[in-house]
Amino acid sequence: MVVPGKGVCYNGRKKRKVTVFMENVPYQYRHIPIGGGGYVTGFFFHPKDKNVFYCRTDIGGMYRFDYQKEEWISLIDHVQYEDIRETCPISAALDAENADRLYVASGSWKPGSNGLLTVSSDGGKTFEKKELPFYVHGNLHGRGAGERLWYDGKRLWMASQLDGLWVSDDEGGSWRLVEHFPEGPCTFVTCMKGMVLVGTEGLKQRKDDMRGNSLFVSLDGGRSFLPVEQPAYETVEGSKMHGLVAQRCSFDEEYLYVSFSANGPRSQNIERGYTCDCGDCSCGRIARYRLTENGLGKMEDITPEKGNWGFSAMDARHGLLITATIHRRDGDAVYLSSDRGRTWKKVLQDLHTGRMAFRLSYMKTCYNGGHNLIHWLTDVKMDPHRKRVAWFNTGTGVFRTKNLMDETVVWEDWCDGMEETVHINVHSPYGGQIKVLDMIGDLGGFAFTDVDRHCENSFADEEGNRYITCLSCAWPDDDPDHIVVTARGNWTGKTKGGLIVSRDGAKSWQRLPMPMGLSEELDTLLNHISGVNINAGWVTVSADGKTYVWAPSERIFLYTKYLIVSHDAGKTFVCSRVLDKEGKKTEGMLKPLADRCNAALIFGFGDKGQLYVSRDGGDTFLEKDAPAGFPQVNFGLVDCADRTEVRICGGETGTMYIATGEGLWKLVYDPDKDQFTGKRLTAPEDKAFCVGLGLGRPEGDYLKEQKAVYFNGIIQGKYGFYRTLDDGATYQRINTEKQMYGTIHSVDGDKHTFGRFYIATGSSGLLYGEEEK
Repeated sequence: MVVPGKGVCYNGRKKRKVTVFMENVPYQYRHIPIGGGGYVTGFFFHPKDKNVFYCRTDIGGMYRFDYQKEEWISLIDHVQYEDIRETCPISAALDAENADRLYVASGSWKPGSNGLLTVSSDGGKTFEKKELPFYVHGNLHGRGAGERLWYDGKRLWMASQLDGLWVSDDEGGSWRLVEHFPEGPCTFVTCMKGMVLVGTEGLKQRKDDMRGNSLFVSLDGGRSFLPVEQPAYETVEGSKMHGLVAQRCSFDEEYLYVSFSANGPRSQNIERGYTCDCGDCSCGRIARYRLTENGLGKMEDITPEKGNWGFSAMDARHGLLITATIHRRDGDAVYLSSDRGRTWKKVLQDLHTGRMAFRLSYMKTCYNGGHNLIHWLTDVKMDPHRKRVAWFNTGTGVFRTKNLMDETVVWEDWCDGMEETVHINVHSPYGGQIKVLDMIGDLGGFAFTDVDRHCENSFADEEGNRYITCLSCAWPDDDPDHIVVTARGNWTGKTKGGLIVSRDGAKSWQRLPMPMGLSEELDTLLNHISGVNINAGWVTVSADGKTYVWAPSERIFLYTKYLIVSHDAGKTFVCSRVLDKEGKKTEGMLKPLADRCNAALIFGFGDKGQLYVSRDGGDTFLEKDAPAGFPQVNFGLVDCADRTEVRICGGETGTMYIATGEGLWKLVYDPDKDQFTGKRLTAPEDKAFCVGLGLGRPEGDYLKEQKAVYFNGIIQGKYGFYRTLDDGATYQRINTEKQMYGTIHSVDGDKHTFGRFYIATGSSGLLYGEEEK
């Protein structure tokens, strides 16, 4: 169907109206497989229907497990870029009497935004949205704690992260604050046997650096609350906040069980330093309380093993009790009890107790320093319908056992269909065997030669130790096997951050020595980047492969004072100069990108929309006039903070396409005239967020012919994925309302397969789209 509409092409100072035809082209989308890769924060089994099983993730939304296909199904493919709250669920609740009913509380980091309640009556196929009157953030510290949302058959309870305890009598249509509840930030709420149990951070009643009581119970339906006795806290030396925090709970016919944890000396957050996602935990405890006619009996400490670690995961079923440590330095352990916590058996620890059967290649011990990669193990659940089956979460996917009662318990990753990785940039090189270069959070980077097969490993050193969170990569079109990447060093310290280089198409990598001695301030930054899990910035490579221009980042900022250049492929570096239009040194931010044809041309993009050009291979950048109307957006950020995308054309000197967040532009730099010309390809009311370039026609030549331009944005008021084959004269929408995929960080077109393009998401993995056949 062809839909005529009106658009405006912006050219210099003159606007001219043209007719823009928008055509809907059916596309199909598939994942480029990685598997898992992110933090799964909780599991949900329906107590009566054996085929209903969900999990929540921190940034990848909710998944439902398909028992017939043995794979996970994403429930957030419909989520749009403009409102990503559903991608960050903090909790979910099920209706014990209606297996199709699902409640999810979600929210994102966006300042000033409240949470969102989504309610499904068809097992997650569709959702009704209801605004929440309090803050929710599914990726906030403490997200691995218990379930903050609970449905008791009549009312919804919400133990909010910041704003106390809330209750709804109309399934989330309206909410009221439980004003007499004695605490503020909460960790979970559970209703059982006439009681309402709430875990908190103990902050409202803290005294100096000692938390108040963390656990409270109501015996009268929430009208009043009493503190519950907790295990004894042992002072943790070096901790900035003391006291136990209730993490999760479970119960059986006889007992209530609660896990506790405390800040460790290395906790990166004071108030929420009790959680695994703050870098440290300590003083972990497991308590049980006999269930009596009058409420709860005396507390008993049944901790299986005490030490400088925490406990969070907790589940009681089938007469069994299971729990797990967090932040245990010699490897997290899973414990099983068949006598309600009187005695315990360790069923997993590192590689010496139990057995890990890794299915995904990147999880294997040979790529993880010879150790088990499991971490952030904050939830473990036994299947209520299959006694020998249990699942646990990690910061990199989920694991399952089918022989929980055997002497040697075998755990295997089961992330089929689960793509919860954060992809920061995606590139499709013109030449070589690599189809896709993927810059990814945590796991580092992947080079795919087959878009339907897993890679053996992400970018790693000669011993298989991975680099993590690669932000940018660059290569010359004439030598696509020569790849330069900005990488973080991994958590073990076995790799260090900085520039890594491959000369064999990403098969092997060497880290360049840090260019120390250029300035004291730069030395300090480079030493910091060499540490654990620190952003390394942005790099570009000249068309002949000899020049590297590196903008080391201070956190997410590409400050010009750190910009350096090498003319001998990284052996030596000097500082670049960045000058304003009058030739004076300027301070600010700059992202460098090399021309893909002229080795001397390096472009720079500033933090206020400035355009810079270096005609000497990156030694000196001089600001140039931008075309009229070019927006003053910030190009000087990296990581997920970057809200722009620039693509330099192959085969054409000085030509580039830019998604500014406010629109799609095509700019051309003329070396003879030393100036930029350009035009806005989208109408003033339209937006473009990410952009990529691909083959312009079937059997065409990418370097010599018109490019296909792919982008996500808003055209004629409708968000989606678009392509134009004629520089914006016409557009084709290439997705449906069910093909949105949440947060989008980057897109690029395939240079050899017409119609194919790639999507780097922050919530749904890495995808590619092609026209339906």
